[in-house]
Amino acid sequence: MIEPFLFQAPARLVDFMRQADQPEWINLAAGVPGLDALPFAALREAAGEVFASDGASLFSYHHPEGDPALRTLLAERLGTRGVAALTSKNIVTTSGCTQALQVLLSVLVKPGDTVACEAPGYYGLLELIAEAGARILPLPVSPDGSGIDLDAAESALARWKPKCLVVCTSLSNPTGATLPGIHRGRLVALCRAEGVRLIEDDIYAELLDNGAPKPCRSWDDGSTVSFVSSFSKTVSPGLRVGYCVPGTPELEDAFAARKCQQDLHSTVISEAILRAFLRKGCLDPHLDWLRERNQRRRELALDAIGRSFPPGTEVSAPWGGYMLWVRLPEGIDSDAFRTQAHGASVAFADGSAFFARQPGGTPPAPHIRLNCARAAEPDLERGVEILGKIVSGLA
Repeated sequence: MIEPFLFQAPARLVDFMRQADQPEWINLAAGVPGLDALPFAALREAAGEVFASDGASLFSYHHPEGDPALRTLLAERLGTRGVAALTSKNIVTTSGCTQALQVLLSVLVKPGDTVACEAPGYYGLLELIAEAGARILPLPVSPDGSGIDLDAAESALARWKPKCLVVCTSLSNPTGATLPGIHRGRLVALCRAEGVRLIEDDIYAELLDNGAPKPCRSWDDGSTVSFVSSFSKTVSPGLRVGYCVPGTPELEDAFAARKCQQDLHSTVISEAILRAFLRKGCLDPHLDWLRERNQRRRELALDAIGRSFPPGTEVSAPWGGYMLWVRLPEGIDSDAFRTQAHGASVAFADGSAFFARQPGGTPPAPHIRLNCARAAEPDLERGVEILGKIVSGLA
């Protein structure tokens, strides 16, 4: 039976991020792109333009909600995806998507409240929910890759009335699941009927092979859906530019006030560079190239898994992005696997980090998440083959 419970997050975001800059390792762990995936030349040109045009204002205080011109561009881009009637006033920029999620939860949730999310779900989100003192209501993801199980969600939302439901609707981390359009409208309707605020995490949507779909927010006027995203997975994680569409005037004001308490405003220079990058029309050509790169790397990794992992291994087949969710054969000793992999200087994300469970609960089936975006292609294949050899020896 699905029911809420207090829990301790199984992993820490800081520990994953500390793996992000270990050059001597084959890093298949933290979900970050390689340096060759960044549009460096275009960003350098954009930086030169804004230093020339904006001058000393780049080094002054900033509007708490973020660069107004950038927010207008973001509203226009969401408009092309079916989100009507947005203006810059409806958007607040953030330091990445994680800050957007954290501020929303801090505004919406009090200790003891219930927060629903996907199971398995992003370890960083699990940590935020635990830190908020909230009970978690884990909702299962359908095994067919279509995202959250709406039948299970319908009964759980009706029974437990969580304060909010957080869903990564496209290329969910870690499963790679994408919620079909017909399910998105139904999910919004379910949340509206039960008075549950839906927080839509859209960070990976632009990486879908066929382009970004209509978000859940396009089925809503903001009264039910809050929307968060970032350019960390598409343009540059180092820019740290994310944003939130809180949804209602009251939420917009509360979100901006809470964020201002944290940092006054986000990074002026980064937002100005991204604004110039978008104005120059650089994003869509870069995305076209990036989707092809990601697809090639997924295929390399899938082929290496097929060659080297033992029978009984199951792999997700996402419709884009650069991460693979791998279920290992039953009986694999996860600690021994991780120890041997680290001994071979190969890092991966242990699947247990993505599952919240009650103390004493049944351990989840053994999984790993592989990031195909960072390592050079020969290292990607070699790293997967090393992991496959280790798993085969433990099977």
